[in-house]
Amino acid sequence: MTKAKRFSSEYTMLSILEYLCLYSTKTPISKYHIMTKINAIRQQRPDRISLLLNRLEENGYIKLIDTSSSKAYLVTEKGFEAYLKWIKDFLSFVRDINDNDDEKI
Repeated sequence: MTKAKRFSSEYTMLSILEYLCLYSTKTPISKYHIMTKINAIRQQRPDRISLLLNRLEENGYIKLIDTSSSKAYLVTEKGFEAYLKWIKDFLSFVRDINDNDDEKI
């Protein structure tokens, strides 16, 4: 029996935020959809995903939409900006690392 990978809560939240930025700017996405479509977090427990979705919502990165059949989530402007900042910072980091590697060659 293989042990399921458990990622940090930060990694999981960024994975959720990234997915919502890419796919839920106009169409709300359900928790079930999030849990089944984001490959990196499929092994996470549903209660843990609920906790992280609540944290993202409480901090204004996503908003909960009550539809007639279920609850779904949309990324907010704050969430989209946070995602873009994270990507920009990550790319700057990678470029800095690569620039330093080029100097050594």
